[in-house]
Amino acid sequence: MARTGRSDADAGSAGEASWVASGPQPANSNAPTNRLQDFFDGCICMSVSPSGEGSLTAIPLRPGRDMTEDAGMGPALHRCAVGGAVLGLLLLATPARAQDATALPTFSLERLDPNPGLGPIALGNGELLAPGVLRISVMAHYQHSSLRIPNGLLEPSLVLSRTTALVSMAVGVLPWLELQAQLPGVIHQSGADLSTSLSIASPSRSGLGAPRIAARLGLLGTSAPDAFHLAVDLDMRLPVGGSGAFARDRGVRGQGRVMMGKRWGAVAPALELGVLLRRGVSGSSVDRINGVGNELRAGAGVTVGYALRAEVSALGAYSWRQQRFSGELLGGLRYAPVRPFEFFAMGSAGLGSEPGTPRFRVLAGLALILFDKPPPPPPEDIVYELVQGLPRAPAEPQIEPEPTPPEPPTPEPSVEPAWSDTDTDGDGVVDALDACIHEKGTREYGGCPETGDPLVTLTRERLVLHGQVFFEVGVTTLPGRSRVLDQVARVLLEHPEVERVVIEGHTDAEGSSASNQRLSLARAEAVRDYLMRKGVPAHRLEARGLGARRPAGSNGTQSGRGENRRAELLLILGEPTSARSIPAPPAP
Repeated sequence: MARTGRSDADAGSAGEASWVASGPQPANSNAPTNRLQDFFDGCICMSVSPSGEGSLTAIPLRPGRDMTEDAGMGPALHRCAVGGAVLGLLLLATPARAQDATALPTFSLERLDPNPGLGPIALGNGELLAPGVLRISVMAHYQHSSLRIPNGLLEPSLVLSRTTALVSMAVGVLPWLELQAQLPGVIHQSGADLSTSLSIASPSRSGLGAPRIAARLGLLGTSAPDAFHLAVDLDMRLPVGGSGAFARDRGVRGQGRVMMGKRWGAVAPALELGVLLRRGVSGSSVDRINGVGNELRAGAGVTVGYALRAEVSALGAYSWRQQRFSGELLGGLRYAPVRPFEFFAMGSAGLGSEPGTPRFRVLAGLALILFDKPPPPPPEDIVYELVQGLPRAPAEPQIEPEPTPPEPPTPEPSVEPAWSDTDTDGDGVVDALDACIHEKGTREYGGCPETGDPLVTLTRERLVLHGQVFFEVGVTTLPGRSRVLDQVARVLLEHPEVERVVIEGHTDAEGSSASNQRLSLARAEAVRDYLMRKGVPAHRLEARGLGARRPAGSNGTQSGRGENRRAELLLILGEPTSARSIPAPPAP
């Protein structure tokens, strides 16, 4: 029966060609020929590459021509048959392989434990928050290729990119106790699809991490910023959270660490040793994951700076069940522009193939230190002050006169009073008020020659600086030679009655009180070292850091903050009295 729009001859020719492509058929089988004519205008051939990718090729069959006459079409038809068979096998086999893919056992992939308290970012230094002080931090964290699965010569990453977030809190409870809490979460992770090649199911894209609680016990130093710190840190991670996101272990995970550190000026090294205890992983089809469990851990680092700090750390771990080492090298920056904020960022490179050790990681965050109280002031045994011509803020205590004052003791004939009318150089300025005892000068220049504006002037109540001893932001070193301090050293060497000099370092209000305390002390030590190099004996010099407690200007302006970054020298003449004051010298 002829089809619409075609002649019987055409139909017969098309049917004949179709039967040639499909195999020998009887010549009078017109019905099958017409049905094949409806479904085949050509043959579709599929070729499959070794990687699993396929391509389709259309081979038209021309009506009215026996395909066996075309010598080039034989191989093409053979490829069609083979491709169709392979396609059928793939369609049948692929669902079965995907259904056999199983998830890896539950375990935590996190190996970095950021420090929620004081000290470096990646490890502790034994320093504790003062009682009542609260530190809160938030952090974003990216890890690259943190779980690699061996597959012959290749190591595809089941977890190639992993982005997490961490909220941390630490609070000082007692001088020797600090409590901490952390809550992590996996925001997004992805990696290679190994369900077909290795029958390993992909992990969850996101999930809540295991909460961490910890107690840090101070053994030495506690919250004193410049002491040697020694502490024990005990933490525990609870087995809650997303089990399919490699964000928790199957049981409770515990860790104990001993941490220590010490600050020398702007340099603060830190060291910690610890052990990690957790339930081991077993029953996995991946040997690298079997045995993940207990570890010995160690870390060391050094921090340099004050308001702006740089950190370098090294972390290492040894898994004694698998007898495998892993480690990371980390470097970061921290900046505390104004109290109570601190910004931080860090990057690292991983060493080893232990699950959780990434090729590299980067993190950044913000920390706030709240309820930070300044340390108590040092004892006020100050008599005279070396300042920028300003009177000292706290007034000298008033002493009630005695009804019957005692008779003054008879002075030793061999000891000359500290305040006398002796004028060694004969310039008309007594030695007690002469800044240059052995050189003739004028009263306007404090007994020194008229070589310029006087830098240091002795009065009967105090020594006054007419120069400046200021510092740049976050800097503790003096800007080269200081004419003011040169003059101070000369005055102190020529006035042995000044038995002790207290050097006070001051800062502006930017940064935390703890960092300002360290910064101010380092500035005072820089002035002390300068005077010692000029010949002033070390036993006559004492350095103290007062932070931002005694501003000389307004912290609300740039010029005022510059005035606050300074050093002041306070003098003690002889042994101070019980009232911590010495009467002014008599009028001439």
